[in-house]
Amino acid sequence: MFVLPAPAEPSAFWSDVKYTDNFVLQQSVSAGGLFLRNVLATIQNVLETKPPPFRIVYRHISGGDTFILLGAGETRDEIEADWKWLYDNIMPVVSDLEDPAERASFVVTKIRFLATAEGGQDVSADRKMRAATTTFRQTFDVGRSENLVTYYSCALMKNFMLHQGWLYLSEHYFCFYSYMFGSEKKIIFELRDIKDLAKSKSMGGVRDDAIEVVTRDGSRYAFSNLFHRDETFDMLSQLTANTMKRVLLNSEYASTQHQSSGGHKRDPSSASALSTGSRAPAVAPVAQRARSLAEQISQQRRNEEFQGEFGLPASETLLSVIDAASMSIPG
Repeated sequence: MFVLPAPAEPSAFWSDVKYTDNFVLQQSVSAGGLFLRNVLATIQNVLETKPPPFRIVYRHISGGDTFILLGAGETRDEIEADWKWLYDNIMPVVSDLEDPAERASFVVTKIRFLATAEGGQDVSADRKMRAATTTFRQTFDVGRSENLVTYYSCALMKNFMLHQGWLYLSEHYFCFYSYMFGSEKKIIFELRDIKDLAKSKSMGGVRDDAIEVVTRDGSRYAFSNLFHRDETFDMLSQLTANTMKRVLLNSEYASTQHQSSGGHKRDPSSASALSTGSRAPAVAPVAQRARSLAEQISQQRRNEEFQGEFGLPASETLLSVIDAASMSIPG
């Protein structure tokens, strides 16, 4: 996928796969001994992301060491498709331009337009989320269709040890990963397997920065060093509630189909006739999809609290909250 052009440093940890005078397709490599690999993996864990395994860079002059990042990919097929597009549409034009500054300006302008046209997924505000999504999909076998909602830095408390890492919350999964100097910890389970969720304290009850999660098989997990503990708890609670709603919806729909007479099956679209309490979250309108999943889910939680407080139907949406004061004048 093409990204907004940004400076990129040459590194011994990238090897050239294909190249022309101005374009290079590179693949990340694991270099050095075991100690160096452990140090690099630890740094990547602390800094939250792993680099995509493939990238395309532009260099101003052949053999130069000044690079501009143009694209990144998780698979060879993905990056090869981007390379072919550049080969067919950009490289012939670049080869006809003599001024290096003009060539660079042309490439940057074209790629910037493409990155924006692909949905604006790599605007500056989303760079970290995009990188975290890459890490999430590289680390956990959840499939490319699984969307990462948000992620948080935290530490797993286990056997009186803290394993600093990252908590990843997707639409259906709870995931945690930590790698510190050769010690790897990986946790993954479905949100529907969560039995209990509670806020807690760490450091002997001193710091309000922890949550505890209990799954249906009896496993108990404690996470601390959550700098946004309340936000994490609210998001996890809402995601778990959404999962339970989907389970109830599917169960009620299956039961209705089974009980229907004459073998007639209801169309899944008729599930809207179910009660509001068991209705799965509606798909966001096109105009709202530019917002992140985390923002949409947070808004959903606020809407549900608003509807419950005033006994309003599910169609009502909270637009804003304004501080106000009431004053009564004695008659």
